Amino acid sequence: MKGPLSSHKKVLIISSEFPPNTGGIGNHAFHIAQWLSKQQYQVTVLADIAGYSDSPINNFSSTLPFTLIPVLRKEFVVFTYASRMVKALQQAAKSDVIICSGKFSLWLMMAIGICFAGKKRIAVVHGSELDLKQPWAKKLTTKALGYANAIISVSHYTKQFIPATLTQKIPVYIIPNGISIKDFDGFADKEKSTDATLQLITIGSVSERKGQLNVIQALPELLLHYPNLQYHIVGKPVMQPMLEKTINALHLKPYVVFHGIMEQQQMLQLLAQCHIKLMLSNHTSSGDFEGFGIAILEANALGLPAIGSSNSGIADAIKNGETGILVMPADIAAITAATQQIINNYTAFSTAALEWAKQHDWQLIIQQYIAIIEGN
Repeated sequence: MKGPLSSHKKVLIISSEFPPNTGGIGNHAFHIAQWLSKQQYQVTVLADIAGYSDSPINNFSSTLPFTLIPVLRKEFVVFTYASRMVKALQQAAKSDVIICSGKFSLWLMMAIGICFAGKKRIAVVHGSELDLKQPWAKKLTTKALGYANAIISVSHYTKQFIPATLTQKIPVYIIPNGISIKDFDGFADKEKSTDATLQLITIGSVSERKGQLNVIQALPELLLHYPNLQYHIVGKPVMQPMLEKTINALHLKPYVVFHGIMEQQQMLQLLAQCHIKLMLSNHTSSGDFEGFGIAILEANALGLPAIGSSNSGIADAIKNGETGILVMPADIAAITAATQQIINNYTAFSTAALEWAKQHDWQLIIQQYIAIIEGN
């Protein structure tokens, strides 16, 4: 594997979240840190971590191939902000390249750009941080992004929310999210249901953005074609009570299973036994939207085709008509037709989905980051 052009270059990654917390931005930052470390970069991660004390964080940090500096949440939020700023400037002073990912981290780009104008600064934008509804927050984000030397967008959909005043003067690169194919070894060959039951699944916090309600509202029509289907909902049950009211009103209780938050291995076992991954995400009125849809690729890695929203970053995660089908999230007729098309051509869709996932292995994706890090 081709290594970095500048051996032992020091890279600082500032992320608004990070494991052991869950979240797409944190997972993304973790893999960038991990794979840059494998390429001989000296990586330090500065990240907000909530709900953990020093001891478990230290135990977690000791297993990592890079340095993790946590910003633990304090009782008064202003102290958290101050701690984040001080640590960011201290670490930026020691680094050659600074990568900022997530809203609060992007805001630090301005201070880092002012204090360390000669250092390479890369902003990673995922989605919702670009469509903030508070005017002051939107202006601050735009101002901070102006201090980046390069902007990486995780999808074409996300890129369109970058202000034109920035894209005219700062290079913007589209690099999709990645997965580690090895994480799915041993699961892809699990037997799927051989009875007449169609197994559908959505993974992610039960929320307006993730669109579980869109699937539930499509179930009565789907049941006309697949009377024994089951819909599995995995994730933090934020809006579960509201969804349960709709389920009861539509008499769907026998067909929907809420699993809550699942341990990773159990979740992969369940995912491998399902047939189609549904991600009918919404672009909410608050500006929250799906920047890419990494959960699509995770399902693809187990041979599951996907049905996803065409009006989101998911459009980059699905090769329409091959690895899955894009639909408008509330279009019940389109959702039903997509399901039928996939089931009627399941082997072709499943094979293409697996190959598509392999093309997004972090081992390949990280090379695009390295090209930007090493570029002029």
